Amino acid sequence: MNKIFCQSFIEIGALSMSKTIIINDPIWGPIERHPLCVRVIDTPEFQGLRSIKQLGGCSYVYPGACHNRFEHSIGTSYLAGCLGRALQKKINEQGLRKLEISEKEILCLELGGLCHDLGHGPFSHLFDLMFYPRVKMKNDDLPRWTVIHVVHHEDNSLKMIDRIFKSIKFDDFITLEDIEFIKELIQKPFDGYKTYKNQPEKQFFFEIIANDLNSIDVDKWDYFSRDCHMLGLHHNFQCERTIKLAKVVEHDGKWHVSYPKSEWFNLFDMYYTRFTLHRRAYQHQVVKAVEIMITDALLKADKWLTFPPGAKNGVCLSESVIDMNAYLFVTDEVLHQIRMLPSKSTEENKKDIEDAIEILDRINRRDLYRLVGESKITWKDQPNQEKKKDYKQSLQEWMKSEKFNEWMKQNEIEEVDLKLYHTERTGLILFPRKGQKCERKLTVERFPSVIHLHVAK
Repeated sequence: MNKIFCQSFIEIGALSMSKTIIINDPIWGPIERHPLCVRVIDTPEFQGLRSIKQLGGCSYVYPGACHNRFEHSIGTSYLAGCLGRALQKKINEQGLRKLEISEKEILCLELGGLCHDLGHGPFSHLFDLMFYPRVKMKNDDLPRWTVIHVVHHEDNSLKMIDRIFKSIKFDDFITLEDIEFIKELIQKPFDGYKTYKNQPEKQFFFEIIANDLNSIDVDKWDYFSRDCHMLGLHHNFQCERTIKLAKVVEHDGKWHVSYPKSEWFNLFDMYYTRFTLHRRAYQHQVVKAVEIMITDALLKADKWLTFPPGAKNGVCLSESVIDMNAYLFVTDEVLHQIRMLPSKSTEENKKDIEDAIEILDRINRRDLYRLVGESKITWKDQPNQEKKKDYKQSLQEWMKSEKFNEWMKQNEIEEVDLKLYHTERTGLILFPRKGQKCERKLTVERFPSVIHLHVAK
């Protein structure tokens, strides 16, 4: 009896390599996934996303915000396929043969959506935007791991994609050239797109998953809906309607994914949803306090952590970004690993580990860094590095004012206890269209930047 039972499982496992599966998603309902997508999902690289929270420290304020990058990636893959098929239908109706979308191109879109977040580290953007820049300042040997001189998780997503397709069978559905296309869907190369270089009219594909033109893409559509649902926040934006109305149109000799004027208010709701999520959740003062504390704990424990865990020749946390064998194990579990670190003989090691554990204990006791000041600014035009530097200097001057110094003395706070955190977000308006042409060019509207100043005591 047992022998027959085991044999049945082996046969089912073999069949699953060539069959689709249906995933019941809480946001989009039953989602049918292509067999190649299933092969990607069933890899250690993708399964690691189960242990990386989508919203970093938000769960310390919103208890429901415990969803992870795993389900978001599946949702993004689904929406990428939906938008691809909607555009395919419209193109066929218009008879635009040079723009025709094949089923293999739609599969590449689904795989791009599935793999776009494979490079995220612990607590998502906390790792690449808060931890890594600070540790990089102390160690020039670390790579920039960068796009436009800031840390970017997409760099490691591309490396993870290479690992995955070396370990699974894919040539029954796609080619090596298609894998390069998938990588370009996720991140634009420094020297420009190579896929469809001789077919520039088909470069609208690169606006579907990671749209650097106007930020309207399926990645955001999924996390807006998913995050609002898990946070318990209301939102009006309906991406299903937007997908049905999407169309490829020509503007100034280039082809873009565009939307009718009637969709203006729905897309305005999209940007307002983004603003609301940043103001009420992502940049919430307590969320930022928790994330700054987690960052401090990671910095203290950085060189004492080893990845892969327990490996004799492992690398520390900050150096794991250049070793995918190590980075595979870098997840939110790092906080538990800190608590398991042995205190070695050196005083430096003992103090660093004790300080890191004390910070984590403070989070659990709700003894958090306190917010002592907040400043909102609106950039009149595109801010460059010089403007940001000038504004930061003005904030530092404000921090040195007599009243502020007097307040610090009264509360026994030292300058080293101050943690300045700056964030900014951009909103861009859509391409309206009339028939085949856009009526006006892209305009830019910036949401206010938020400056948080926290005290460690």
